[in-house]
Amino acid sequence: MSAMNAVRYPALVVLAAMVVGSTVFASPPDPVARATLLPPVHAALSTTPDSGDLWFCVGPTVAMDEISGRIVTLTSISDEPTVGRVTVNGDNGAEVERAFQLEPGRSMEIRPGPFVPGALHAGVTVEVPGGRVLVEQRITGGTTDDEAVPGIGTGVDEAPCGTITSASWQVPWATTAEPGNTAVLLVYNPFRAPAVADLRFIGDLGRRETLDTRGVVVAGRSLAVFDLNDLIPDSEVVSASVDARVGQLVVARLQVADQSTSGTGGSGGSTGLAVTPGLPETSDRLFLPGVSREWGVTSSVVVMNPGEDTTELEVLVRPEDVGAFVEPWRVTLRGRQRQVVDLGSGRIADAGRFGVEVRSLDGAPLAASLISRTEGGTTAAGLAALPAVGAAATDWMVHLTGPADQAALVVSNPGETTIATVRLSLLGAAWPSDTPDLYEIDPAGHIEVELGAAIAAEATVLVDSSVPVLSVMRRDDPAGRSSSFGMAIAGTQTRPSL
Repeated sequence: MSAMNAVRYPALVVLAAMVVGSTVFASPPDPVARATLLPPVHAALSTTPDSGDLWFCVGPTVAMDEISGRIVTLTSISDEPTVGRVTVNGDNGAEVERAFQLEPGRSMEIRPGPFVPGALHAGVTVEVPGGRVLVEQRITGGTTDDEAVPGIGTGVDEAPCGTITSASWQVPWATTAEPGNTAVLLVYNPFRAPAVADLRFIGDLGRRETLDTRGVVVAGRSLAVFDLNDLIPDSEVVSASVDARVGQLVVARLQVADQSTSGTGGSGGSTGLAVTPGLPETSDRLFLPGVSREWGVTSSVVVMNPGEDTTELEVLVRPEDVGAFVEPWRVTLRGRQRQVVDLGSGRIADAGRFGVEVRSLDGAPLAASLISRTEGGTTAAGLAALPAVGAAATDWMVHLTGPADQAALVVSNPGETTIATVRLSLLGAAWPSDTPDLYEIDPAGHIEVELGAAIAAEATVLVDSSVPVLSVMRRDDPAGRSSSFGMAIAGTQTRPSL
């Protein structure tokens, strides 16, 4: 069986498989985050047996009324058995640790909720000493009835888990606008030692920083949950910063939306859910490939200045047709401010498909997110949030877990001087003959590849480029929409050229 043909196991079988390798990890060491001087991307995968990976997945459980499913999937791309360990930590203090053995080319599913009964949210750490395992999660909301009308919690979020811990995180966007929005900040400490962090929030009325958000202790191997609806109620946009005085953390934001009226920066009439990682690094150049131009979908960029000094920046539209020009948005942000840039304005009417670059004009580090949502009056659920990145990579893996005709692969060349020669292939299978596999992407350009039904519903796309590029998978599931970066091959990430 090829690596692309995964076999999924029921939860009880997975539990048994996880116990098989328990003797291998009888005295497990503390996980140690990968030390590297390379710029971070959200998920970086080791493909050689002499390098290991730590994966971190955070999100809700089915104990939440709005959530119908959460599955963490481990997929082997190795040609030999892989052993590892999974730790599940609930927000109620529960902890379960199991070892597993994963056969070559196989997959296993872990449903975090049953491991930590009563927990509304759970953090999952997957330790793979030999690398070569893809770790992703899929979260579904609302009812599983295909005939149901989308409502609160309806939606899908599907993305790779992360391989980064950091002492500093930025979360540019959430919304607590009433009615029908639920937002929580998830702060996960996967290590045994406690961490101490300061939390800062920015709502519509400005910054909020109180004694109960300063010096917050996040116990070792625990998940802390902060209800943004309580902290910053009825705010169209809520931004957050998490700075650890001690330790390293993983931070994400869960947004569940059901709002029938549009508002600048709010959920814009959409229903859906999104679990979006925070940004572990700020940068003076940030990239957001593959803005959706589908009918009924509106997009905006939330730009955040996490520093104390005023900065000037531009939000640049990068059309697929590199000969097209769109006047950039010029923005001035005071310290600890953010602004929403609506991409639905008339200036992009003739731009075609495009990506976005956020660029500081004075070198100040920034954070940003792309928010895409269905407009009021549409029947489809759709809320997707993509965190901006400041790094790219020459090699990527992008895992497809549903019908290919519901997915589009976007590859962007963020450099400004060199053409990217990009080759696409499939892991363990032949690339379809009716779809081009070789592309040249101009500087600051991108391509969007409709994968089509010729590719199997379970496949891993390999992206190999002559210069650093960005790879995004945009999915349009009937139950909702999602957008996420692929998994970079560890050691190939770098800064794009100017």
